[in-house]
Amino acid sequence: MHRKQLFAILILFGKVSEAEKFLTTNYNRERKLESTEEHKTVVLKVGMSCEGCVGAVKRVLTKMEGVESFDVDLKGQKVTVKGNVQPEAVLQTVSKTGKKTSFWEEGTPADAPAAATTA
Repeated sequence: MHRKQLFAILILFGKVSEAEKFLTTNYNRERKLESTEEHKTVVLKVGMSCEGCVGAVKRVLTKMEGVESFDVDLKGQKVTVKGNVQPEAVLQTVSKTGKKTSFWEEGTPADAPAAATTA
């Protein structure tokens, strides 16, 4: 039985308060699931040598759908992207700049050179 059908049955039998509670509970549960599924943080190691490189990365991320925020660290060669994004899609998008791009590995020192690209 679908949610709408359950809601209609509750209203039909005069259970308005239960119907409202049912809708609110399901709405809150769905919103909680959406918020945990949608928001991801993707960290990349990107070979950038100048502000022009930083600009290129910023340009492609600004155009990417689902990106809510990002941080580009030239010195650390690190790009952090937050939003409703898929890690592989972020990697592919940043790779289009022509910069060596890989997923940031835990324990990678900030001054190590960028790893192989997946262009």
